[in-house]
Amino acid sequence: MAGPAAGGLLLLQAGSSGMLAVISGLSILTAVIAPGTRHAPPAPQATGPGTRRWRTGWSTLRALPRFAWLVAGLALSNLALGLLEAATPVIVVKQLGQSSASVGLVWSCAAAASLLAVTTCRFTIDRWGLTRVGRCAALVTIVPCFLVAHAGSYPAYLILAAVFMAGDSVLAVVLHTLRSDLIPAAVFGSTLSVTVLILLLPYPLAGILMALLDGVRCPAAFAVEGRTWSTSVRSPG
Repeated sequence: MAGPAAGGLLLLQAGSSGMLAVISGLSILTAVIAPGTRHAPPAPQATGPGTRRWRTGWSTLRALPRFAWLVAGLALSNLALGLLEAATPVIVVKQLGQSSASVGLVWSCAAAASLLAVTTCRFTIDRWGLTRVGRCAALVTIVPCFLVAHAGSYPAYLILAAVFMAGDSVLAVVLHTLRSDLIPAAVFGSTLSVTVLILLLPYPLAGILMALLDGVRCPAAFAVEGRTWSTSVRSPG
């Protein structure tokens, strides 16, 4: 939450050039500091050519169907998230008739909802179990994916976006927990590389889809994504 708030303040006080200059400076500082940080000794990893490590990661992911279905579901969630981030300015400003500041309010409320959801994850997982929390989070994420396509007012859109982001954040926590529990240490790096690739690919795909769609058809993309999401979650595993 501090990042978007600081970015908004910089944008108001220093303009877009000043904000980008500060972000660039922080990025350079991070790049300089990161190599000097101390890390725990890495666990033994599978060695060999890159192609062999990729095959090892894929075979490990296929051998863990419970984890593979979660990765697939979260990849679809990331696709919906990418569509939401790209379409929100168009929908809020052009279709709902709000100002650009209202777009920032959507993300602020979504960040607050996500923070609250992640904060309560430890308690809910300890009480109801990882599987039940994961299923509830998937349901919480699917429903707004259907409804946001039919949001006819700004308050409804804001609430649906915040609920979606909260559910997506909980799914990420569930994924990270299962990842550390299920993936053998000897092939953790290889499997993690494949997992990260699967989870990141939906973002450029969402950008391509939004480039092909105009503002009028933006909400329809969420309805299609919601149906795909539902099919994935109903699948065994």
